[in-house]
Amino acid sequence: MMRRAWALGLFAFLVAGCPGQTVAPPPLHTPPPAKTADAKPQEPQAAPDPKEPPPDSAPPRPFSTPKTTWIELKNGLRVVSVLDRAVPVVHLRIAVLAGTAVDGERTGLAAVCARAVASSGAGSLDAIELQKRIEGLGASLSVDLNADRVVYGISVPGPRLAEAAEVLASVLGRPRLDPKEVERVQGALAERAAGKARSDGAWGALMMLHRDLFALPSEHHPYASFDATAEELGQIKPADCKAYHRRYFVPKNMIAAITGDVPADEVRKVAEKHLSGLSGKAAPALSFTDPMPPESTKITLVDRPGSTQSEMVVGSLGPKESEPTHAGFVTAAEVLGGAATGRLALDLRDNRGLASNVFAEIVPFANGPSAFYVYTKTNHESTGEALTAVLAELRALTQEAPSPREMETAARFLGSIRAVSTSRPGARADELCDLGSRGLPDEALDERIATIRAMAPEAAAKAFAEHVRSGHAVVVVSGDATTVGPILQRFGEVKVVDPMRRFARTRTLPAAAAPARP
Repeated sequence: MMRRAWALGLFAFLVAGCPGQTVAPPPLHTPPPAKTADAKPQEPQAAPDPKEPPPDSAPPRPFSTPKTTWIELKNGLRVVSVLDRAVPVVHLRIAVLAGTAVDGERTGLAAVCARAVASSGAGSLDAIELQKRIEGLGASLSVDLNADRVVYGISVPGPRLAEAAEVLASVLGRPRLDPKEVERVQGALAERAAGKARSDGAWGALMMLHRDLFALPSEHHPYASFDATAEELGQIKPADCKAYHRRYFVPKNMIAAITGDVPADEVRKVAEKHLSGLSGKAAPALSFTDPMPPESTKITLVDRPGSTQSEMVVGSLGPKESEPTHAGFVTAAEVLGGAATGRLALDLRDNRGLASNVFAEIVPFANGPSAFYVYTKTNHESTGEALTAVLAELRALTQEAPSPREMETAARFLGSIRAVSTSRPGARADELCDLGSRGLPDEALDERIATIRAMAPEAAAKAFAEHVRSGHAVVVVSGDATTVGPILQRFGEVKVVDPMRRFARTRTLPAAAAPARP
């Protein structure tokens, strides 16, 4: 959701123009001069020639990211660097392969403990002293968590890289994990989760989507938890965080990325001096069982009494990033759910006014299939029509290839997003951590864009059809069950859950009987 929101913002920026650009106001209306007695009648003007069509767009310029340099320290820590002298700033990121997938049955473990590592003090510094030390560098410490990794980041002026590396190594290697600080983090996250359960329909829909997509017969899949509930977060203990740190915060389970105004030889010196002290045995391996697609359409209703809008996700399992069909699937998803020119936006939002927001999203994972979904926000009374339209668009893309124009638009947009996103400060360091955590080469995204630009429309439709099958979708709707329930019953049996009670099932609505044939 965050990435899609950023893409929408980028599109608006490109359309609106650069900040500070002055637009001349329209001229004031001037009434025609009054007619006089001796005024000659004007000759009728010939109709202007129709406007010429705009010229074709120029071919996209080739784009590639700067070359990376890798080293491996004696303790097993892998370090990647990229020289970029555009700004005299260095971005240091360390990814620990200990995202929410390591939670197991203790959902919320990584959410609490990964943040407590950064905020509880380190070594001889308590939490306040650590904060002052980081502020003294002119920096702040960021924490970014997803299913496969947690990334800790600091950006500093180039000459202060060594100090930043020393501080970050102390944070990750010797966190205090004081019980009071763990409980403070725990309380803040629980309050946030309770607020989302009350008022965030999209959050509730994605919670159930991940549960249903990654459901297993007899075990909890590591990717089945989109987020933790307040009750789950409340069960995490300070001792759990110490065990989490001991098991996973070891150099062989980390990747360091350093980008900016620093040459590779200086990166090596800093890494060997300040990061080689990290220690620990190999992290325990996780077990991943590939989930099976649902045998039939699965419908869940997240009950939000009193709400007037429905937030709906229709999802399925997509290909792994390592599979040959992944680039084609990404292209098809952009044709379908692109932020501005996708089929869903043009049909549901612009033409029929069924949705205030609609897009498609792909969530990749390191050790399993990706999660694909279409998000739609609509009024309660339009829920059935909007769901019918989404299912029809999904089915159409599996049966008929996109047009060449749709393919070109998708390739241009994906390439533009790729080029612009990597220009943001620290973005390349973040990207290298993400690629490394998912076991992908540094050039994976550049190669994907090149593949998409050369792809035939039939290849995109075939890749989409292999994973999105009619009658096998997971449908989750957040809305008022009293109003939306009867609408959804027309599509099949509906499971109703309560987000305020850890999404427990409250009732099952049977499928509506098919109308009798005359």
